[in-house]
Amino acid sequence: MRADRLERLRARFERLRAQGPRRTFLGQRRAPTLEPLEILDARLTRAGVHTAADLRLLIRLARREGIHAELARRFGERTDAALAALEARLAWNRRTSDGRWVAGERARLERALLRAERVVRTADLLEAPGEVSPEWPLLLSAAPAPRRWTRPRTAVASVLLERGLSEVADPERRRLDVQRAHALLESGALEEDATELRLRAARDRSWDGPVPPVRGWAGLAGWVLERAAADPGAAYAALRLQYLRAVEAGRAEAALTLRRALESFRLALPVGPRVAPAPAPAEAAGEDRLADLLLGAEPGRRQLLDLGRAAARLVEWDDAPLVGERVASADTRHIAPDRRLELAVTSNVADVRDFVVEDPRRLVHDLASGAQRVRRLVGGTSRRPARRVRARVYLADASGSMRGARARLRDGLLLAEVDALRRQALDGVPVDPVDVCFFGDRLLRFERIESAELARAWIGHLVEGGPCSGMTELSAALAGAAEWLHEARRDPALASALLVVVTDGEDAVDVPRIEAAWAPLRGLPLSLRVVCLGDENPWLKGWVARQRAAGMDAGWLHLGDASLAGLPVDFDFRPPTLLPGPERVEGVELEQLRPHLDALARISAGEEPGRPPVDVARFDAQFPEPSGAAAAEDDAWTVDALEAIAEAASLAPFEERAGEAVVLLEHLLAQREVPLAAHLTRHARPGPRTAEALRRLRLLCRPVR
Repeated sequence: MRADRLERLRARFERLRAQGPRRTFLGQRRAPTLEPLEILDARLTRAGVHTAADLRLLIRLARREGIHAELARRFGERTDAALAALEARLAWNRRTSDGRWVAGERARLERALLRAERVVRTADLLEAPGEVSPEWPLLLSAAPAPRRWTRPRTAVASVLLERGLSEVADPERRRLDVQRAHALLESGALEEDATELRLRAARDRSWDGPVPPVRGWAGLAGWVLERAAADPGAAYAALRLQYLRAVEAGRAEAALTLRRALESFRLALPVGPRVAPAPAPAEAAGEDRLADLLLGAEPGRRQLLDLGRAAARLVEWDDAPLVGERVASADTRHIAPDRRLELAVTSNVADVRDFVVEDPRRLVHDLASGAQRVRRLVGGTSRRPARRVRARVYLADASGSMRGARARLRDGLLLAEVDALRRQALDGVPVDPVDVCFFGDRLLRFERIESAELARAWIGHLVEGGPCSGMTELSAALAGAAEWLHEARRDPALASALLVVVTDGEDAVDVPRIEAAWAPLRGLPLSLRVVCLGDENPWLKGWVARQRAAGMDAGWLHLGDASLAGLPVDFDFRPPTLLPGPERVEGVELEQLRPHLDALARISAGEEPGRPPVDVARFDAQFPEPSGAAAAEDDAWTVDALEAIAEAASLAPFEERAGEAVVLLEHLLAQREVPLAAHLTRHARPGPRTAEALRRLRLLCRPVR
C-alpha cells in the first residue's frame, strides 16, 4: 500500500533531520524536482477536494458518471510518480557540498510530506473506497513569496488585501478591506504593476454576492438559521463560500463545522456526463448555439471564453452610482393616459426643468416670491421609470503584431462581453449596447451589438479569430472613438459610457489631436480602461495618467507576454469545490442544521480576536500639525506615503480612520526599515507638498480637535 511507502519515507526524513546531511567530495548534482507532487496537490485543491467530506462527494460523483475505475487508475499512477519524486529528493539531501542543510530545504520537505499524505490517502480511498475517516488536517495553500513594493500606494493596498483575505468570520470587514485594496490598486496601476494583487482582489470580489453583511460566526449562524426557513438556497450559498474561505485561511475547526452544516442540506446531484448547473430554459430549447460553436471546434476554443471572462474581471466597471438613477428617473415621453398636466407655483430652484418662463426679466423676482410657475403631472398612476443605458465601446487592435496570446486575450475579452449580452437578452432583461471596432491603419468602422441574434453572429466570428494585419494607428482610433461617443450622446437615454482599448502597438499618441476630439465629451460620465499587451507603451500610459489627473475614471492594465502566458482563466475565479451550486438545493431540515450552527457560534470567541484599538494620541504624535517655517524641498516618498494613507483612510469608517492611518504608516516605515523616531526627526520641518498632504490627512481623520 502507498500508505506504508509514505511511512517509510517519513521515517527516512526523521533520521535525516536528526543526523543531518553528510558532506560529499564529488560535487552535488542538481536537486530533483518535486513538481509531480506539487502539481497533483494543486489539482486536488483546484478541483475542490479539501476535506474527507469532499473526497466522499468525489467518489459519489465518479460512480454516478461511471468514471470511478478510470479515475482511480490514473490518479494512482500520478501518485506513484509523486512519491518517486519525493523519494529522490530525500536521497539528494543525504549528501551536500558542505555537509549542511540547503537553506529552506527542511521546511520544503516537511510541506512535501503533508502534501504526500493528502495525495496518498486520496489515491488509496479511490482504489478501495470505504469509510473516509478520520478527518485529515487542512493543508494551507502555498503563500506567495513576500514582495517589497516600491510605491507606497501599492504597499498599502497589499496590507489591506492580505488583512482582508485572512478575515473569515467578519464578511463585512473583509469586504471593506478588499474593496479599499481594489480601489488603491486601480489608482496605483500607473505607478507600479501589481497585476497579481489585482487578480487576487478580483477573485475575492467575485465571490462576495451570497455572503451577508454580518459580524462574526455567531452573526452568520443566526442569519443562516433565519434565512434557511424561507430560502434554503441562499443560506446554503453563504455557508458554501464561508467554508471555502475558512479552508483557504487554514481555520480547521470552522471549516469542518461549516462542512458538516452543508451536509444538512438536501441536494439534487446532477446526472450526466458532467458536473454543471442545469442549462437555462432557452438553452435547453436549442436557442443557444454557443456550446455548439465552441464544443464543435477544437478544445482550445473553449479556453478562449474562460480566458476572456477572467480578463473582464480586471477591467470591471463599477456602475453602482448609476443604479439609482437608472431606476428612479422618469421618461417624460411615456405619460399614463389617466394623468393630467397642470400649472403650479414654486420657489425651489430644483424645479428648473419644469419652469414656465413668461418674462425672463422677472425670473429671479418670481422665484424669490414663490410665484414661479411650473408644470406638474397630477393624479393617475405613477410615472413609468425610464431606462438609462450605459454605452460600452471596445477599441480592439487589429494590427499584424496582435497574434498568439495577445490575440486570444483580445478576442476572449470581446467574446465574454458579447456572451454576457446574449445571455441577458435571452433571459428577457434589457441590455446595454456594445460597440466594437477593430482598428489598424485603415478607416474605422464601429458596429453595434444590442440583440441576441447579433451577439450569436459575433460569437461565431470571434471563435474563428479576429483580424490581424497592417499597422497600429492609435491616435486615429482614439479620436474616432470620441467622435462615435459624441454622436451617441444625442440619445437622451445615454447615462454614461465605458471605453475599453486593447492594443499592443507602440505608436506615439498625438495628444493635441486626441484632446481636440475629446473636448466635446465633457459632461458625459466617461470611464476609460486601457489594456496594453506586450511591451508597455509610454506615450499611451502618459496620456491615461493625464486623463486620471484631470478627474476622469481612467484605468491602466499592462500584461506582458510572460503575464499573458500565466494569466488564470475563469475557472480559477470560481469557488474551488465539488459541492453543487445553490440551484441544486431542494431543502433543509432545520433541526439537523441547528446543532452545527450552534457549534459555529461557539468557536467565535477564541478564533477571531477583534482588532485592538489605536490610541488617538499616537495619531497626533505620528502626524503632527505642520507649524513653523517650511523646508525648501519635499521628500517624494513621504508625500506619496501620506497621500496613499489618506486615500485608504478616506474609504474606512470615520471612527477607524485615525487608527488605520497609524497602522499603515508603521507598516510602510517597517518595510523601508526606517525607525519611527528617525522619520519624525527627518520631517520635523515638512516641505509645502508634505505639509499639504499632512493637513489633508488630519482633516480626514480628525476634523474636530
